[in-house]
Amino acid sequence: MSDLSGTVARAAALLLCALVAHAALAQAYPARTVTLINPYPPGGGADVVARALARELNEIWRQPVIVESKPGAGTTISAAFVARAPADGYTLLLSTSQHAIAPALFRNLSYDIVTHLTSISVVSESPMFLVVRPDRGINTLADLMARLKQNGAAMNYASSGPAGLPHLAGAFLNQMTGSAAAHIPFSGTAPALTALLGGQVDFLFADTSAVPQISAGRVRALAVTSPARLPAMPEVPTMTETLPGFQFTVWTGLDAPTGTPRAVIDQVHEAVQKALATPAMKKMFAESARTASSMTPDQFAAFKAAEVAKYQKLAREAGIKAE
Repeated sequence: MSDLSGTVARAAALLLCALVAHAALAQAYPARTVTLINPYPPGGGADVVARALARELNEIWRQPVIVESKPGAGTTISAAFVARAPADGYTLLLSTSQHAIAPALFRNLSYDIVTHLTSISVVSESPMFLVVRPDRGINTLADLMARLKQNGAAMNYASSGPAGLPHLAGAFLNQMTGSAAAHIPFSGTAPALTALLGGQVDFLFADTSAVPQISAGRVRALAVTSPARLPAMPEVPTMTETLPGFQFTVWTGLDAPTGTPRAVIDQVHEAVQKALATPAMKKMFAESARTASSMTPDQFAAFKAAEVAKYQKLAREAGIKAE
């Protein structure tokens, strides 16, 4: 056998061994506990999604799936941890919209969300709600825009924290309306809603945790940031009906360290789709104004890259930086 043919044969053998090893790994996966990293403290909306998903995956795989919280630094601690984890599918990240925002706000990150983390599946999508107090005489988005035009510099808006999606949405509203409403950050949606109810702030882009307050009539939803009206709240218009292009989606997804075998990625994606179809997950999503997603890993990767570019542009134009 010539040197060339011998080299080709050895390369083919190595490739075959790698393929067999990857197939064996996928067949055996998961053979032990899978850890799902939650980027926020326990008890929040992301934690609720993570734990509900973990319960369903545990039933599907017949292996423990535990949720471990690693909050901090605008979700970058969680992403950096998973990016450094072994690429075997046993450490997964509950990725969120904030992970796509982080590259626009933080310099010198130790990871790249697009190249160091492999997309598996979007789990849930939900809108934000633009809310005001019902007694302020603001009944529509057009009313709020008129008030901002007349006296925007004297108005303010709350957010669940600096440099988060509600902050970006408020800054974008300022940008689109030529207003200068001041940003008042709080340590979460609950205290921001309390400030709104107490008259300390004029408006707020709230997440789905505001749904009970909206349903009870304590706050008025002027619009939702989703591309279409919500089936559960068809009377609430979208932002785009008045301000074309004003669209924000709060999403959660699953990522794995880059290098995780594609067979494992596909297996996790398939299991997630099964989990999202269970009655328990459907009920939880319906009650919290969330919707399930059927994006493939490749579709999620393209979506995430577009989100990163979108928020980099918005943060740059609005002059938003991590505080």
